[in-house]
Amino acid sequence: MKPPHDMGGDPSEQLIPDKPDDPKFENAWHRRVLGITIAVGAMGAWSIDASRYARESLPRSDYTKFSYYEKWLGGLTNLLFRKGFINKNEIQSGSGELKAPLEWRQKVLSARNVGAALAAGAPTRRNGPEPIFTIGQEVCAKPPSDTLAIKRGHTRLPHYISGKAGTIIKSHGVHVLPNTNAHFLGEHPENLYAVEFKASVLWEQNPSSSDTVVVDCWESYLEPA
Repeated sequence: MKPPHDMGGDPSEQLIPDKPDDPKFENAWHRRVLGITIAVGAMGAWSIDASRYARESLPRSDYTKFSYYEKWLGGLTNLLFRKGFINKNEIQSGSGELKAPLEWRQKVLSARNVGAALAAGAPTRRNGPEPIFTIGQEVCAKPPSDTLAIKRGHTRLPHYISGKAGTIIKSHGVHVLPNTNAHFLGEHPENLYAVEFKASVLWEQNPSSSDTVVVDCWESYLEPA
C-alpha cells in the first residue's frame, strides 16, 4: 500500500501560492517546533533522513489529520524517546526529568551559530564508485518496495514513477543513500541521477503533451529500460 506521505502525482485541490507578505509561521508554536527540531538535530544523534522517516512513519490516521508542524512534532517526539532524550512520563506530564545523553550534550547549537549552521546545511556528497548509467540512457524505475533497506522502511523513490521509463539527463555524483541512512545502517553512498519522464508516460494520458517531470533517483532505484 502506498504510504500517506507519498502524494506525488495524486489529484489535488487548487493550490494557492504564498504571497510575499504572508507570515512565515501561521502560529507561534510552529516557529518553536522548527527551532527545537534544528537545535536537537544539531547534536548529531540522527540524520536528516532519520528525521524524515520519523515523520512519514507516523500512524496513517495521525499523518492524514495532523497539520504540517504537528507531523514534525510527532516525529521529533518519537525520535527523542527512542534515543533516550525523554521518557513517557515527560511526554504525558510536560515536565522535564532527563538530560540528553552526555555524548550528545557536547554538541549544543548556540543562537549565534544558527545562521551559519543553516547556511552550511548537511552536505551529502561523498567519494564513491563510477556510475553504471550514462547520460541519455533509457532506464526504468523499480517499485519502491524493491529499494527498501528494511521492511516498511524509508525510500525517496515516489510511487508514481514506479515501472515507468525515463531518460537520464544529468549525473549528480555520489551521495549518501537515504534508504540505509534513515535507519542507522550506514551511508552506503551511491550515484545520483536526474531522470526525465514524459508526463504522457507517467499518467498515460494526453500523449501529445510535451510536459516532462524530472526526478532525482539513486542508482539502486533504477534498471536498464
